[in-house]
Amino acid sequence: MKAVRINEFGGLDVLKWEDTPQPTPRPHQVLIKVESAGVNYADIMRRGGNYPGPDLPSSLGLEAAGTVVEVGSAVDWISVGQQVMAMGPGGQAEYVAVNGNLVFPYPETIDPVHAGGMPIVFLTSYHLLKTRGQMQPGDTVLVQAGASGVGTVAIQLAKAWGAKVIATASTQEKLDLCGSLGADVTINYTTHDFEEIVGEETHGNGVELVLECVGGPILEKSVRCVASYGRLISYGNASNTPASVASADFTGANRTVIGFSMGRSPVGSLDHKSAMEELFPMIAGGKAKLIVDQVLPMSEVSKAHQHLSNRGTRGKVILTP
Repeated sequence: MKAVRINEFGGLDVLKWEDTPQPTPRPHQVLIKVESAGVNYADIMRRGGNYPGPDLPSSLGLEAAGTVVEVGSAVDWISVGQQVMAMGPGGQAEYVAVNGNLVFPYPETIDPVHAGGMPIVFLTSYHLLKTRGQMQPGDTVLVQAGASGVGTVAIQLAKAWGAKVIATASTQEKLDLCGSLGADVTINYTTHDFEEIVGEETHGNGVELVLECVGGPILEKSVRCVASYGRLISYGNASNTPASVASADFTGANRTVIGFSMGRSPVGSLDHKSAMEELFPMIAGGKAKLIVDQVLPMSEVSKAHQHLSNRGTRGKVILTP
């Protein structure tokens, strides 16, 4: 079979669409014939050696969707022939073996191509808002990078669960997308001071929850947007820029700063199965959808990496074998 592989860390030139042995599922795994796989910023970091993963050489990708073709002996809740989406390393390939606990049969109403880009953004958004963010109806939520894969889903879920949403983005096109998904207020953070506007929108009180993935100065300003006893969740550093947050900005104002990485969370600490059971009816009912920016062949994976690195994405980039 073929897979997106890296034999060394580096630039776009280290990405290869090459032959590799087809995996054999272990007792706790299922083997999936891949129809689609999502591209995440973690793939960019992994290519550069800044994200954990298997020893090199290794295949890329953290999520995929397709048809189950083999089931490990210890898995009795997944059947051969089921259409599933899954999380696990090596998803950007023609076949992938994944832990059965991270495999989710999905409704027929979901597009099989879209399915490969759904697990990480939907589960990340769910856990940011509910598991870690403890969002309540009536809260105001600030979503930084609202046109990103996670951002587009988080806006929809937050609105469906009764929040007021303020979203930021860098272009009018992205702001229009955020507005179409339900954002009540949109801010171009390259031309306007989002901290000032958030203060105006909340009458100086701040927001109950901030979802922040940019890092650097954006993180520093975002902390000051949090209401007393509110929460900021930092789940990425897309700018690759360090932040310096004064202790008075969170201790003095009774604010909580939380770090979150779904991929680095201890095994079993997040209830993905229950989350998906809540999310699938919302998707089927039209309350939330995946925004697909591009669908590319896996052989053109370097175009996907370039697109994400240039911050050009509106939603999710998906690869197909």
